[in-house]
Amino acid sequence: MRETFLHFPKRDTLKSFYMSDVYPALICGIVLIGNFTNLEVYFNTVIVFLTIGALLICDSIRPFIISLCTSYMQISVKNSPFYPSRSDYLFSGWRFPFLIVMCVMIFMGIFAFVIRNKIYRRISFRNTPFLLSVTVLSLSFVLNGIFSSGFSVSGFLYGLENAVVYSLLLLLMYHGFSSEEDSSELMRYFSYISALIAIVISAELLHLFITSDTVFVDGAINKTALALGWGIWNLIGVSLAVLIPPIFYGMQVGKYPWFYFAVATVAYVMSILTMSRNALIFSTLIYLTCVIISCFKGNYKRVFRIITGVGVVAFILGVMIFWDKISALFFDYIERGFSDNGRFEIWSAAIDNFLSAPVFGNGFYGLKVENFYSFGPVPLMAHNTVLQLLSSMGAFGLIAYGFYAFSVFKPAFIKPTLLKTMLALSMAVLMAQSMLDNFVFNLYPMFYYSAAVAIMLKSDEQSDLQNGMKSIK
Repeated sequence: MRETFLHFPKRDTLKSFYMSDVYPALICGIVLIGNFTNLEVYFNTVIVFLTIGALLICDSIRPFIISLCTSYMQISVKNSPFYPSRSDYLFSGWRFPFLIVMCVMIFMGIFAFVIRNKIYRRISFRNTPFLLSVTVLSLSFVLNGIFSSGFSVSGFLYGLENAVVYSLLLLLMYHGFSSEEDSSELMRYFSYISALIAIVISAELLHLFITSDTVFVDGAINKTALALGWGIWNLIGVSLAVLIPPIFYGMQVGKYPWFYFAVATVAYVMSILTMSRNALIFSTLIYLTCVIISCFKGNYKRVFRIITGVGVVAFILGVMIFWDKISALFFDYIERGFSDNGRFEIWSAAIDNFLSAPVFGNGFYGLKVENFYSFGPVPLMAHNTVLQLLSSMGAFGLIAYGFYAFSVFKPAFIKPTLLKTMLALSMAVLMAQSMLDNFVFNLYPMFYYSAAVAIMLKSDEQSDLQNGMKSIK
């Protein structure tokens, strides 16, 4: 009976569908429909069953990435439990137990994928180059605040959540790709779904611009109104910024350079329209970096040099001609300037926390600052990766995180390729923006980041194997 199922003709058809470029486009379409219609609970059910099907049928984790990175984007503004609606819709009536059942089903699907593909057999210090660093980092997460007055069960659970995301999710991604998959093809696919994700976020922002009465006030963008159902301006901004390098890679080596360049540019424009100063700085830096790289690397560098020259002239002329409207639109940027927005006070408290418990920190919930409050179950954060690590996890946490960062970025510096460089830039954007925010300790940004890390390490592994084969010959 088992043999009959494994060789059932329709299984191969479904597998081809899941591994095709059509499947992620379908998922993104369902996400947008659910978000626009406020019927995310129902459309999420469709995505759950499609995702479970992929986990039960495919030998690669690849189809799971698009569901992981976009399913939460279904949450509509109207039904959002977050700012600004703070609705109880998703957690009232039949919906809450129903969502729990959906989550359990997804975890069961992941468990079945791991068992069916024997992922657990691949995990070892020999076969997993980053295993030691993520193990040490995970230990530092769960030990946050131990032996200090700030230690709490809540802090332990929050640290455990981060440990799972940094370790188990990355292990699932890295070992979840089938041995037959080439890293260049994986990167092509990743560039493609990055473009799709950028389109989803941009479409949701445009929908907000069109339907909201509070986004534009006297010709200026009202920053406080820029909130989608799953996040506010800063999270939206970083979610777009990290997509830019992989999308540029699709332009550099893909068959449809104009499509990828257009989407990368839209992602950049939308990121600065979020009015997040963090996004403005780092999305601009990463966009310009990608432009410069594209002028010297890739299949279209000569054409791109001409496009870049024309684009620079057009940009300067556009700013000169429309400066009055541009300055009005981005008035919030001009008004806030370089104000710290309370960060200096929080940073000072984080340093005091570290000094009071320098080895393991004062715990994630040990940071307390007058007139600053945590957001729901998420603890008050230091808005700086280094200070957050010192405050909550102490010197042990900072050293463990540094060891981890070195292990995942090392391939991009030791044996650089265009593929690794563009993935490393995406990872670096998240880490750089986290020096002024909390993204590396939040859940959503780490989904996409984990996939990027896994593909870069997979590429490095395949390069080592190919070099080894050449040496044998």
